[in-house]
Amino acid sequence: MPRPKHAEPKLVNIEINGIALQVPEGEYLVDAAKRVEADVPVFCYHKYMEAVGMCRMCLVDVGYKQPDGSVRKMPKPQASCTLPCSEGMVAWTETEQIIKDRKAVLEFLLINHPLDCPICDRGGECPLQNNTQFYGPSTSRYIEIKRHLPKSLPLSDHVMLDLERCIQCGRCVRFTEEVSGDAQLAFLFRGAQTQPHTFQLTEFNSRFSGNVIEICPVGALTSRRYRFRARPWDIVTQKTICTGCSNGCNIYLDSRGGEMVRINARENPQVNETWTCDKGKFQPNIMRAPNRIQQPMIRKDGALQPVEWHEAYALILERFQDERDKGGVNAVAGFAGQRMTNEDLYLFQKLFRAGFGSNNIDHRLTRYQGDLNKDLYTPLGTFAPQNEMRDLEATSLIFIFGSDLIDEQPMVYLRARKAWHRFGVKALVAYPVPTEAEHFAENALRYQPGSELALASGLLRALLGLLPAEKLDGIEGLEKIRDSVASCDPGWVEAQTGVAPGVLERAARMIADSPSMMLLAGEKVWNHREAQTLIHMLTQITRVTGNADKEEGGLNLMPLAANGQGAIDMGALPNQLPGYRSLAEKASLEAVWGCTLPTEPGLASDAMFQACLESSVKCLYIAGANPVAEHYDPTLAARAVQSVEFLVVQDVLMTETAQYADVALPACAFAEREGTYTNFERRAQRTWQAVPPTGEAKPDWRIFSELLLRLTQQTPAFNPREVMKEVGQVFPAYAACAYDHLKDQGVRWQQG
Repeated sequence: MPRPKHAEPKLVNIEINGIALQVPEGEYLVDAAKRVEADVPVFCYHKYMEAVGMCRMCLVDVGYKQPDGSVRKMPKPQASCTLPCSEGMVAWTETEQIIKDRKAVLEFLLINHPLDCPICDRGGECPLQNNTQFYGPSTSRYIEIKRHLPKSLPLSDHVMLDLERCIQCGRCVRFTEEVSGDAQLAFLFRGAQTQPHTFQLTEFNSRFSGNVIEICPVGALTSRRYRFRARPWDIVTQKTICTGCSNGCNIYLDSRGGEMVRINARENPQVNETWTCDKGKFQPNIMRAPNRIQQPMIRKDGALQPVEWHEAYALILERFQDERDKGGVNAVAGFAGQRMTNEDLYLFQKLFRAGFGSNNIDHRLTRYQGDLNKDLYTPLGTFAPQNEMRDLEATSLIFIFGSDLIDEQPMVYLRARKAWHRFGVKALVAYPVPTEAEHFAENALRYQPGSELALASGLLRALLGLLPAEKLDGIEGLEKIRDSVASCDPGWVEAQTGVAPGVLERAARMIADSPSMMLLAGEKVWNHREAQTLIHMLTQITRVTGNADKEEGGLNLMPLAANGQGAIDMGALPNQLPGYRSLAEKASLEAVWGCTLPTEPGLASDAMFQACLESSVKCLYIAGANPVAEHYDPTLAARAVQSVEFLVVQDVLMTETAQYADVALPACAFAEREGTYTNFERRAQRTWQAVPPTGEAKPDWRIFSELLLRLTQQTPAFNPREVMKEVGQVFPAYAACAYDHLKDQGVRWQQG
């Protein structure tokens, strides 16, 4: 059954080491012991995997209180990782017998374990090393020759296996079976030859393979990239978040000598739990990339030449102001990249509105360039995705529409699979080709590419025929909805999409019979030729099924890039101000900024690029984006940046777009600055600076702030904290996202 979202757990009274406490019924004793700071060592147990009790390291003495007040002890020690707490349980974690048993377990594990600590990458942060020091025997009685197995065996491009060090705890095997679901690892052979490996000894090509490195309690699985590059005591670890997609995974970034050497997961139960995807964990180190922009450059005699910052600023302001004065506000335009922080995006749109007097601002690289206020808020009363990740475990049905979830939203994929595996949540997938999510989906709709709108229309028509009349009562405009899909019968849908009527009927029945549904929409929706109409159809499906106002159900249009949601929130849109205000609602913003803002509607990104081709936009400022490579129509973007008279590109690398720049400005990479990102579930999370900036690079917000200072002569923001404080004044929902409130795991801003 789905996990109740807000259910209060039943508490039971237990006692640990003489300390009485109340814990949720069913909580494992190993976790309950942490509440009284009683240390119970483990090897095989992991908080986010099912308990198996393989290593026997977590043994404790257990008894139960009897009606007369006495305690009846179990005859033998119990594995606390598999023992759920119940009323009257009494446990002791440090008895003489338990101390003796722990030493015996460790002595057994160390019989064949090699003495690799001086050269092992796990040395200094190894649970086996730590447990041996605190709980193990002081000397070894084993004098025989240890077993020998192959060492430094590459499992993949990322993971190295040392068979001699493995203690057969099973964590890696269980991860691939329970969490990632690819089941690529298994225990092969028997006895002393037992070893974790892939079937038929093939390459370990899981998209989440990096997690087995972190959860391995010894040095059996290590990172090929990190091997021998640093030791735990000579690295600097900083908290931050991954910017590879819109999930906002919490990570630790380890650096040595100012250079990034490793990325590890940081626990956040609300977001990534304690997992990462390989795309984020093993991302290229762009801080030291050979094509890094390290200083401001201006194009002279056909080539970009290094200059001082003040020269670059002067040229940008001169050209933008001149063209604006001659050609009007539509002569200048700005394109904001979704890799930038909230603070960057806020100041970028402020630079254009308060500085250049233009609403020609956008961040979208997709076909959809409509008005989310109109397309989402009007029918659903929401500005953004309705649900958070943990709602996947509380809903009845997960409908994945137009998204290859494992590629676009890896952590959402893991959460969806966990919801199915652990809580029995059903899944329905609609995608043109097979995807990994189909492995746990109860039904799959394979449609012809580009026919998403026809499929959604057919589903809506089928639902209107299946849902009971009492459920449809009160839905505004119901007859108009019926008329809009009246011709979309199963035969028409099959002709348009290739989905057979029986398959469509089963999918519609699944949706109709589900008490709640989370609809996850992805790239195929954003880039549909009729994206606005398709989004409208998905909102109608959400409405008629009664999921528009459910906490555990709703429509979730998941942004594709790191801060796509933040870009919308911060007003990096042509006709929407920060806080989802329309251009007509600019008075409150003018009061904060102390200036008069433009009222003329701005150009969306496609119109902006077309205006560059027609020479009506003379100056284009692209910050933190590479539209030549990332736009849905790269040819249009390439022609636009080649045609525009004056192009400013502000980025980390000399990208395909930056090669056409008249001015190139060096920006800091994500590890070189601080700020906040808002993931797809509206959770604002903070990043911290982990390494010093490369060359003369500056954080994006500082560049915009210095340009604004030269334009407006107003006191600038001196750090991202001040920028976020101003954001809270402009957009009250973000007042809760001030740095003092974010702490380590962020805050989800509330719609209202």
